[in-house]
Amino acid sequence: MRAPTILLADDDDIGRYVIATMLRRAGFVVTEVADGRSAVSAVLASPPDVAVLDVKMPGLDGFEACRRIKSHEDTRHVPVLMLSATFLETDAQVEGLETGADVYLTQPVEAPVLAATIRSLMRARNLETEVRLAAAEWRTTFDAISDAVAVLDGDGVVVRANRAFMAAFGEGVVGTRVDALDVGRDSGELALGDRTHSVRVDLVPDELGKSPRLVVTLSDITVARRSERERAEAFVREQTISRTLQQSLLPERLPSDERLALHAWHLAAEQELIVGGDWYDVIEADGGLWLVIGDVAGHGIAAATQAGQLRHSLRVYAHEGFGLAESVRRLNELVTGTELTDMATMCILALSHDSDEVRMVSAGHPPPVLIPAGGPPRLAVETHDVVLGVVGAHYEESTFTFAPGDRLVLYTDGLVERPGEMIDDGLERLVQACAGIEGLEALRLHVVTSLVGDAHPRDDVALLLAERQVH
Repeated sequence: MRAPTILLADDDDIGRYVIATMLRRAGFVVTEVADGRSAVSAVLASPPDVAVLDVKMPGLDGFEACRRIKSHEDTRHVPVLMLSATFLETDAQVEGLETGADVYLTQPVEAPVLAATIRSLMRARNLETEVRLAAAEWRTTFDAISDAVAVLDGDGVVVRANRAFMAAFGEGVVGTRVDALDVGRDSGELALGDRTHSVRVDLVPDELGKSPRLVVTLSDITVARRSERERAEAFVREQTISRTLQQSLLPERLPSDERLALHAWHLAAEQELIVGGDWYDVIEADGGLWLVIGDVAGHGIAAATQAGQLRHSLRVYAHEGFGLAESVRRLNELVTGTELTDMATMCILALSHDSDEVRMVSAGHPPPVLIPAGGPPRLAVETHDVVLGVVGAHYEESTFTFAPGDRLVLYTDGLVERPGEMIDDGLERLVQACAGIEGLEALRLHVVTSLVGDAHPRDDVALLLAERQVH
């Protein structure tokens, strides 16, 4: 297996030597340049696994170098990590991220944090490559289907069409209302040239059943109906893409800690082709653990991508030593100051190995359930902070006691929300379902069975359970 390659650009010889030494000791192959223009040329000539750019460089600074790398077709997928010992303010970090940088770190930076951040960028890039290839395969398969297939939104507008459909109705068919296509709805047939096609319209409701999509298929009735298998394979590919992206939001494994038992679980919504923005994480920070759960509004690739960016950014903030409230404030600035346009909720609990006190910051997220040892379950705290995505929002810490034998249940709103009822009703059901059950896995099974049942929920559900061990 080849060693990962890093392009390091820094005009300061001493600073460049220090960072290069850190990276080489971590197992990376490092190519060094001393200015932004050389960095762009080197990346274009031989794209590295990650480009590390200092911000303050003569001539072409790190911001412009990053912008040029990200704007070039051959290098826009190269992860860029920006470093600066002078541009430390939030505006500089926002500018760096807006130019296309994937991560912005301020110096001094610890070697383990730098190496871990680069490896995280490489994992994200590898996953993005897999998803991009799978998407290209899916599109190729979709276009190769011999039947003419189009997807219509709830207003009857064509939002996607394969080549056969565009060959029949023109390249500009996407964005056209179906009423303008002269589809023989009554006869169920359509004449195209000297051949006759059957017209099939399939209704695909969304998770709430309010904005259905229609899949219109024109099949040549003179040949065998081979399109069903081809469509099924295409949708299986899309499902694989969606689930691959969904799994990238969740940690591969939870930390092992003899003082704390952890159990996590995720259930996809009833429409498995739609990826969601629900996620959880456990971060080692502050001499203890941060338990994190979050939910980006909406569904689809955009929501999942934003959830991944929030998760990654929070890990970086935690490793840089920022506290709970400051980390959430920075995440809010990231959402309001960049192209992360969807609002999100999040709850972070900081558990210490040396204290029973839990510090918590919530950004509009439903409160965790606390199950005291020998006592009735209850909501741990009342939360009033606003969601991520509100300009100038302020976030504060609250505290509660988490003693040996106590348990915590963190969850996303898909577990407790139901159409036509108040969320307080769902919270009360959850609190009641947490009573009298021993063991984290048994507790999770009972909670899910009680609130969701055997079917897929209307919205994604994420659960993170913790129990402080008795010694």
